[in-house]
Amino acid sequence: MRNIFIIFLIGFIFTGCVFRQSPYIKMEPYTKITSPYVHIITPGSYHQFPFETSGIHDNKTTIYFHRTIPNMMKQDINIRVWDLTKDSFENRLLDKELNDEFEEYFSNLPLTEWRMNNNMERGINYYKNYVDFIGGLKCGTNVESQNIADGIGSKKYWTFCPYYDKQGNLKLVGVDYRFYYTFDRTKFEGGDDPSLVRHRLQEIQLQFKKDMKEIFDSIEIYDMDRDRMQKEGLLYDEKYSLDKESKAKDKSMKCTFIKESDSWACVGRETDIECTKKRVERKWECTDKERE
Repeated sequence: MRNIFIIFLIGFIFTGCVFRQSPYIKMEPYTKITSPYVHIITPGSYHQFPFETSGIHDNKTTIYFHRTIPNMMKQDINIRVWDLTKDSFENRLLDKELNDEFEEYFSNLPLTEWRMNNNMERGINYYKNYVDFIGGLKCGTNVESQNIADGIGSKKYWTFCPYYDKQGNLKLVGVDYRFYYTFDRTKFEGGDDPSLVRHRLQEIQLQFKKDMKEIFDSIEIYDMDRDRMQKEGLLYDEKYSLDKESKAKDKSMKCTFIKESDSWACVGRETDIECTKKRVERKWECTDKERE
């Protein structure tokens, strides 16, 4: 495997509050990208369409890279490390007792009113929570999908992996990764067909997840206190799985506008939740048929 170590000394040049971003750098398959906290290795698929990066962002804490595979998809990947506060939701994964119960808790976590309103406003038609294993850590993943405007659809993943660093601080590796596909005769730059003409959505998604598996299986966290994590039972031998998402329940809701009552009536696509709300209000009234 070919590893090329990239040092991003040209990432940013600061002059007061003004900065200049470096040009995009094309990377061959199996290129190592390193920040002060983690490193990853880029996937080996579709070597004729290499990933590109422009450096380490946000005060050297974020790795960002992307690529477009013509007639298939556009991929965007951000990997960031930051500090957590003691009351952060993600800290449940750093408590052994809560960690053991996290998968069931997270998969059954109901949508908040804010999430329901936000999903409706953005046209989210698919939303799941489940557990992943990355870099020896148990992590939480949210995924959502929407058909956005102008013939382009998207699927967005957010994975969070908390850990203790060597100074005893609470840290989190957060990964924002997404792909865009085209339909309705829309074409990506460099392509001659919409992605769903040559590839089924399932094929596009599988390729994206295979790429992410290569990235996640390669990740190494430099400042993690592995001894402490091991002693507290917070390290795992499991790796990222391609089928975790398919086994989770879709928590999104299918909504119908009732003109007579000027309200929305929604039912869970794969849950037994039924909710209603007035069009001009934010508050929902919900019942869970499964728990009644």
